[in-house]
Amino acid sequence: MDKKIFIVGCGPGTKDLITLRGKKVIEKADVIVGSTRLIADFVRKRDIRTLVLENNYQKVLEDVDRLKGDKRVVFLVSGDPLFHSLGERIIERFGREICEAVPGVSSFQYAFCQIKESWKDYSVFSIHGDKDIDINKVFKENDRFILLLDPEHNLKFVKIKIGSIPKGKYRFYVASNLSMPTEKISDISFADFDNFPEESLSLLIVRREDE
Repeated sequence: MDKKIFIVGCGPGTKDLITLRGKKVIEKADVIVGSTRLIADFVRKRDIRTLVLENNYQKVLEDVDRLKGDKRVVFLVSGDPLFHSLGERIIERFGREICEAVPGVSSFQYAFCQIKESWKDYSVFSIHGDKDIDINKVFKENDRFILLLDPEHNLKFVKIKIGSIPKGKYRFYVASNLSMPTEKISDISFADFDNFPEESLSLLIVRREDE
């Protein structure tokens, strides 16, 4: 069966981090689905039909279900399409048989390139939209990990949840607006969690160091 639904990972932000394959898939699309920013950045054909994703995921998926037919529908998602992304939900809705995912650069891959360290020993957790994750457990069971944050579940939220860090020496990096002109990656202390100026979407890199 020919693929009809494509999920393209557009990278962490800047336009030059999308893959060549991703660009080719977009060029052949009949319908493009994505945020206003991603559509503006990556769609060049003015006459193509677009569906804007905001907080209307269910409605957009229903619209795609009705119109897909023989059309090639391309979803644009930030980062990598199957890393804490809408891509999982799209595949669940339409089925593996007609979906194809095009890899993209994830935010944490980019962040580690910027701090010039390997991420091979790190676990990744997301509290983006999920306040029920046991952050204390994450700290106790992992010496190196990444937390994906959002405006509500931010550094202050993390500090309130854990109260104090477990015994040991820790190093923290907070990264926001990755690959964009306003990109900021800061080496901070646990005390800074209370008043550090965060952007809408950030990630926290945590490394426990031997004393």
